[in-house]
Amino acid sequence: MRKHFTFIEFLATIAIFLSAPSTLLASAPELNMVADPLESYYPLSGRLAASPVRELRFCRGEAGIASAVVFNPSGQTMYCRLEIKGFDALQPVIRETLHIRARLGQLPADALPKISADGVIAVPAGENRQLFLDFATRQAEPGKYRGTLSVRNTISDETAEVGFEIEILPLVIPEKHPLSIMTWDCSLRSATGDGREKLLDLLTESYVNAFHVMERPEFKNGTWDFSKLNSIMKILKGKGLCMLRLAAPPRNPDIMTEAGVEAYKTYIQAVIENLEKEGFRYDEYVFYPYDENTRDNFYAAAKAIKAADPQALVYMDPTPKSTAAELHRVIDGKYVDYVQYSASLTRDRNDIIQPLIGKTKYSSAYWCPVIQKRLRPSGFYRRMGHFAYRYDLNGIGYWTSVWLPNCPKKSMPWDDFSGKIASSVTIYPGRGNNGESIPSRRWRAFRVGLEDYLFFYLLKDKGNPALEKKIQSAVEHPQSSPEYASLKNEIIDFLLEK
Repeated sequence: MRKHFTFIEFLATIAIFLSAPSTLLASAPELNMVADPLESYYPLSGRLAASPVRELRFCRGEAGIASAVVFNPSGQTMYCRLEIKGFDALQPVIRETLHIRARLGQLPADALPKISADGVIAVPAGENRQLFLDFATRQAEPGKYRGTLSVRNTISDETAEVGFEIEILPLVIPEKHPLSIMTWDCSLRSATGDGREKLLDLLTESYVNAFHVMERPEFKNGTWDFSKLNSIMKILKGKGLCMLRLAAPPRNPDIMTEAGVEAYKTYIQAVIENLEKEGFRYDEYVFYPYDENTRDNFYAAAKAIKAADPQALVYMDPTPKSTAAELHRVIDGKYVDYVQYSASLTRDRNDIIQPLIGKTKYSSAYWCPVIQKRLRPSGFYRRMGHFAYRYDLNGIGYWTSVWLPNCPKKSMPWDDFSGKIASSVTIYPGRGNNGESIPSRRWRAFRVGLEDYLFFYLLKDKGNPALEKKIQSAVEHPQSSPEYASLKNEIIDFLLEK
C-alpha cells in the first residue's frame, strides 16, 4: 500500500478541498421567496422548494405580508446580515420566524420577532430560517414599488439577493371593521406605560375593538373607589367596546335572593353613574356578569342589570352546556344585548341557534381551543372571518391571552412543554426590557381572515352573483391558500373595474 501522495495528487486534493463546502470555509447563503407566508409548518433541515413569487399586490390598508427563506449550504453556522432596499415608502419590517414547541410535539414557525438592530440572524449548517416581511400599505400611494431583499455571509461577504415587485392598488379597505372583534386579551391590565401602548396598537391594528376589562372598584369608607377602573377606561376610550367583568355579582348577599338583587342593582347604578361622569355612552360598554354561564344566577343578574337601567347592555357567552330554554328566556325577554355563542353550537345545535341570530344587538361566535399553537394559521385563524360571513354574524372572537406575569406558574409562552398547561398566546412577550410585544403568524392570519370578510362584503355590496357563489363555497369548505388568493384577486379585479 502506498503511504505517500505524488505532487500532482496533492494539488488535486487541495483543489477538491477548496471547491467543496467545508466546516472550515465560508459559503454563500441561498435565498428564495416563499409562496404562502401564512404557512407555519416546514422542515428546518434541507432546502425548501423555490417559489416563483416575484409580484405581490395589496389594497391600501391591507396587511402587506410576504415571506422568504434563507438556507445555509455550508458545514458551519452562518451569520447572515439582511437588508431590504427599494420599499422605503412601505416601511418594511423584517422578522425572523421562530419555531415553538407545541403541546402535541409539533414545531410550528410561529413567533415573529423583529430581527436584531444589526440585521444579523444565525443559520445553522444545513438548515433554513424563514423570514416574515411586513409592509405598511394604508398611507402608501398607489403604484408599483420595486426592490430587493439580500442576505450576506458576514464572514465571506458572499451575498444572495432576490428581487420582487409590490403593487399598491387604488382600492381602499375600511380602517374600522364592522364586526365586533374580541380576543380576551386581559393583560392590558398588567402592562404599563409604553408597553401598554404598543400592546394596544398591536391589538387594534388587527381590528380588535372589544376589550376585556378586569378592573373592579373597591368599596372604601362607604363609597365606591373607581380610580383603577377609570384609569384603564381612559386608555380604551374611543378604541371600542369595553367588556366589564366588574359586573360579576358578589357572593354576599347572594344574587338569588331579593336582598342580593337590590344590592346588586344599587352597585350597577353606581357604576353607570361613574361611567357617565367619565364621558362614556351606553353603547361604549357592556356588563359581563358571568363567563360561559346561562344558568339561573346569570338570568337573575341580567334581569337585575336591566331593572337598574334598561339602557345598559348585557353580555352572555353560551356553551354546549346551555339549554334552549336558558337561551330563550334571556333573549326573548330582552335581558341580553351581546350574545357570543361557542362556535361548536353552530355545528352541533344549529337548529336552535340559527333562529336566535340577529335577535340581539350583537350576534357573535367564539373559539376556545386548549392547544392553539399547533393549529395551522390559514386553516383555523384565517377562517374565523369566513365563519362570521357564513353565519351572518356581526361579531367574532377567540380565547387567547398575551403573556401574563403569573404565566410561569402554569405555562410558558415560548415552550408549551415548560409548564403544566399549554400556553394560549397569539401575541408573545418581548425578549428584552423595551415593552415590545411580538405578533405570531397566527395573529397575522387572524387579521387576513378579517380582511377577507371585508372583501366579501365589498363584493356583495356591488353585486356579482357568480363571485358571490364562489365566496359562499369558500366560507363553507376549507380551501388552500392559493385558492383563497385566486378568489381574492378575482374580487379585487371586479371591484377595481366597478
